[in-house]
Amino acid sequence: MVVVKRASGVIETRGPAGDKPADATATAEETTATAEASAAAPAPAPRPVAPTPVPTSALYEEVAESESFADMFEAQVKDGGAPGRRSVRVGEKVAGTIFQLGADTAFVSLDGAAKSEAMIELRELKDDEGILRFGVGDRIEAHVVEMGARGILLSRALAKGNASMAMLAEARASGMPVEGMVLAVNKGGVEVAIGDVRAFCPISQLDIRFVEKPDQFIGEKLQFRVTEVRDRNVVLSRRSLLEDEQRRLATETRKNLADGKVVKGKVSGVRDFGVFVDLGGVEGMIPVSELSYQRVGHPSEVVKQGDEVEVEILRMEAAQPNSPDKSKQKERITLSLRARQEDPFKKAIAELKEGDRLQGKVVRLQPFGAFVELRPGVDGLVHISALSDRRIAHPRDVVKEGEVVWVVIEKIDPNDKRIGLRRITEEEASRPPEERPAQAAAAAAPAAPAAPRPQPGQVVVGKVDRIEQYGVFLAFPGGKGLIPASETGTDRGTDLRKHFSLGQEVKVAILEIDPAGKIRLSIPAAQRAEERAEVEAWQKTQQPQGAGKKGFGTFADLLSKMRK
Repeated sequence: MVVVKRASGVIETRGPAGDKPADATATAEETTATAEASAAAPAPAPRPVAPTPVPTSALYEEVAESESFADMFEAQVKDGGAPGRRSVRVGEKVAGTIFQLGADTAFVSLDGAAKSEAMIELRELKDDEGILRFGVGDRIEAHVVEMGARGILLSRALAKGNASMAMLAEARASGMPVEGMVLAVNKGGVEVAIGDVRAFCPISQLDIRFVEKPDQFIGEKLQFRVTEVRDRNVVLSRRSLLEDEQRRLATETRKNLADGKVVKGKVSGVRDFGVFVDLGGVEGMIPVSELSYQRVGHPSEVVKQGDEVEVEILRMEAAQPNSPDKSKQKERITLSLRARQEDPFKKAIAELKEGDRLQGKVVRLQPFGAFVELRPGVDGLVHISALSDRRIAHPRDVVKEGEVVWVVIEKIDPNDKRIGLRRITEEEASRPPEERPAQAAAAAAPAAPAAPRPQPGQVVVGKVDRIEQYGVFLAFPGGKGLIPASETGTDRGTDLRKHFSLGQEVKVAILEIDPAGKIRLSIPAAQRAEERAEVEAWQKTQQPQGAGKKGFGTFADLLSKMRK
């Protein structure tokens, strides 16, 4: 006796093959009683049953119980499949339509499969009362749990969430995924409910990357793979499923990746050293320096997990499994978010020019100098020699990060995107520019040839530009230098502000030019150079007086004769 309870609530019964169907309007109690009576009665001796054609309008088909399970399946399954159909895998969730019912098994026609027929035990199609809920023509969803000589075997137990230890053990053996709900976070992992079974998933197996906040998954239904079933202990892994999916996606994604290509992805992780981006089964990393043109304190200031980003591939490095360097044993893809942003330096060089005096914030100190932010994303370098008028061992001796300082732009290199700065005092910054009208007229006139580069030993004439206790700054054609107090020709302790005045013309000699371009000047050296030049000029006008005379005497004798 087969009892089928349809979704509409109508119960149908059928006796042995060839009998007429029972009254379709019979009540559930009557049908159940009949089924129980039939079960209690002794089973009749098997007798041959002639195959009876089943009308196409019938609700189901029945196969004689005398036929074996394998015989029934072999009678239905045919090798091969229609062109374009695919093969199914163990663990895959499939859908299909029931086309035949046997004594213990239902046969299902799978959607889009190469071998389109599968079978499922009738007990999995019954409700808690033992009433069959599905008939011929009904659609079901189930998982493939076995593929072998018997054919394709399906199971709905896991799909319905009615897990048992036996089914979980079978899922472990076949690799079939199971669905469970995350209930709580325990030490080292999460508790997962799979039907009535409580399982455990370690934190390391919850995702491909380490999960910092596992409580975000509480209440979610996720797919897992069973990795261990022992007594009542069930251990799960979600990571293995994600890695399998990632490998499948990666194969297709890598076909479209290349250096310099612009791609889209999703932020999969944010760390102190950079941002990981999922490009579709393949993961790349954006270093902190490639997140923005502006200074970034932490990557979380720019992006957060789950953000969709457009990045440029800077370089791709294939995995080197045999390398002693562990970082090279995995594939590395370096990305740039900054490359997809407007370069602020291009705008800055249109607004800034050499000689501009402006304020900036010290953002970074290095042994060779201090970096000063002039515009958002635009830094200039003050070399250590241009930070102070005295010798210092390190920039931190005179400035600190975050300090606002006055600087003057000395050089702009648009090709290398570098700006050279010199630190100035607030007094120098507030001094009005020299003769702006004259400068404007000079700009309108044809450009004069550039002044020759100053050389050590050269005597030049310049104007006093600034006066300090330690010396006098002098501007002259081709450069600007410092006359130390000891080279001004004044007595030690002299107030230089009383001895010199701004704009005063002074003749000096260039003593030295250091590698940083700083020029050291001297007034006494210029005087001595002039005296030597006068002596040399006088010597050229003199002729030897007699063969017995040698030379012209001492330098002092010559100098005294010139001054008579």
